[in-house]
Amino acid sequence: MTDLPQNKMPEAEVSLRLAFGLFERDLVVSTVEVAIDGAQIRTGTTVHFPIESFMRDMGWSLVKQDKEWRGMYRHKDYSYDLLVHSSPGRGDVVADLKNGRTLRAESKKGSLVRSKSSQEYTLVREALGQLLTVKEASSSDVLAVAVPSSEKFESLAAQWRPRPLMIRAGVHIATVNRLNQIKGLEDVGI
Repeated sequence: MTDLPQNKMPEAEVSLRLAFGLFERDLVVSTVEVAIDGAQIRTGTTVHFPIESFMRDMGWSLVKQDKEWRGMYRHKDYSYDLLVHSSPGRGDVVADLKNGRTLRAESKKGSLVRSKSSQEYTLVREALGQLLTVKEASSSDVLAVAVPSSEKFESLAAQWRPRPLMIRAGVHIATVNRLNQIKGLEDVGI
């Protein structure tokens, strides 16, 4: 199995686990797109997230390679593929759903354990800004920020989900855990 950090979840992992959760619940009607910047995977010789082994361990095979780890992935248990690319501007996870809507999510990394130097507020606010400035979106899109499921992120999401402008803008905060369970999108059928 891929050796993942016990105390944090990298951004690429958050995005992929959100996508996996959608597949596992049979909620998608086409290829799911996941945008992952190269710096989330590796900078120089430092590997931040071992995507090749992670995808393999999760049962996904690279069937059409674009560049390095980017390309079309297939899983024997699902009808649709997963496209991993590095093109910005549409959202980190874009999935056409069976309910006729499109999920458009911006993901952020985060700590899985409490620490004194909490970055959760900053990360969620940054993701909200990114989500509100995507280059394409439709009025029927489900807009979401996806973060790791941790005590601090869960608490922050519970505080912010009912805020008036979050509701008016239709923006959700979803938490994702290492079992690919998604919380915070139940009201839109996820």
